[in-house]
Amino acid sequence: MLWLALHLPFLPLDALHQSLTPTQPEPWAVVEQRGRQEQVLICNAAAQALGVKPGMRRAAAMTLAANLRIARRQPQQELALLESLAAWSLQYTPTVCLAPPHGLLLEIEGCLRYFKGLGRLRKLIAQGLVEHGWAAQMAAAPSPLAATWLAQLRPQTVIRSPEGLADGLASLPIAALPWPDDTLRQLQALGMRQFADIHSLPRDGLAHRLGHAFPCMLDQALGLQPDPRDPFEPPDRFERTVALNWATDQVEALGFVAKRLFTELAAFLMGRGLGVQQLHLTMQHEDSSKTEVTLGLGKPTRAADAMLAICRERLARLVLPAPVEAMGILADQLHRLDGQVLTLFGNANQAEDFDLLRARLMARLGEEAVQSIVCVADHRPEHAWRWAPCGSASPQLTLGERPAWLLPEPQSLELRDGHLWHGEPLQLLTRAERIESGWWDGDGVTRDYYQAQGASGRRYWIYQQRSTDSWYLHGLFA
Repeated sequence: MLWLALHLPFLPLDALHQSLTPTQPEPWAVVEQRGRQEQVLICNAAAQALGVKPGMRRAAAMTLAANLRIARRQPQQELALLESLAAWSLQYTPTVCLAPPHGLLLEIEGCLRYFKGLGRLRKLIAQGLVEHGWAAQMAAAPSPLAATWLAQLRPQTVIRSPEGLADGLASLPIAALPWPDDTLRQLQALGMRQFADIHSLPRDGLAHRLGHAFPCMLDQALGLQPDPRDPFEPPDRFERTVALNWATDQVEALGFVAKRLFTELAAFLMGRGLGVQQLHLTMQHEDSSKTEVTLGLGKPTRAADAMLAICRERLARLVLPAPVEAMGILADQLHRLDGQVLTLFGNANQAEDFDLLRARLMARLGEEAVQSIVCVADHRPEHAWRWAPCGSASPQLTLGERPAWLLPEPQSLELRDGHLWHGEPLQLLTRAERIESGWWDGDGVTRDYYQAQGASGRRYWIYQQRSTDSWYLHGLFA
């Protein structure tokens, strides 16, 4: 086996960013409780420019940056984001494992040939992460533990064979390894500084000092003992709720939060090869009330930009009863998203663009303002259609050939030299199609319809009123 580990050092800040808005000032820092003190876990570039560093006490950080925005770590949101990234990673391999709090493990031995090598696979993953606004450190090794440590401390390292694990891990600094604090203190007291210092020590002595689990962990990292991992199984629906740092009723701020949620949803759908046609958006207010909005997307999609465009249209005409303190989305009906059909001529995305346009118009103007035309089972041409909600299906009608253009009102035809005339003499091409219907609703017709053609080659749909023998033009063929 070959494991590719993804270490996401900015995962706490990425999870927090979903609850930020573009109008909120920088810099930012995420803190967590360690003992009696709160320490900076991670900070953004603006905070680092002011001297704030991870591991610094909160009071010291506030001294360096008076306008520093502090947020406490949110493990649940971090885990939810990690699971979304795991679902996204399923497009590269069917075996993905969670390595919380900051990592993912991808078993890639069986898919290297498909992606034409490890280098190209890593490049594709890195590009995909950047497109979704994330960044990861990567390393590959035959054991999952070794890959995880290397991704964190020696990114870009690749160890192909189990025999190379001992040398590949030898220079790792023990103080930086994700081990319990008590274990690190004992190893430091023994003078251990690098992984190589403890690799050669007797396992019985290590077990006596540090517990039986410690030498077992070392042998798992070196590939000497099995290290079974539970594969990630994505849920059948996507549901996420983000609590904002403070309540807001600004459409721009809500759109920013929605963009973060849609980006995460798009990653979830990408890995599973699915799309969504309808979303449920929920906004929780300060007074404990809720505003629920259903977003129709026109057709199954996983494009975050399309979802956001429709969401912004709905938010623009939405009247909120109170400021929003939390926002969530639910996609409970997922659809298989087949590959796009390519056309020989024209733009293959025209149909998709039209569906998006229709969905945006419905979001902006209301569903009742955008309708479709469907057929009605009636032989009378002027009664054979009606307005219907978008997406309504038309019944299959067993009628004769009909023109593409039906006139709003039939036009009277004149006779010249014994020929029907409409800018040119007309010649009948077909036998009569008799329509005699509508006596039950007071709009009865008795007509004989014909196809006719002029000298120019144009084709016409005409009829003779049987009650008066008068002739009329009712439609034009393309």
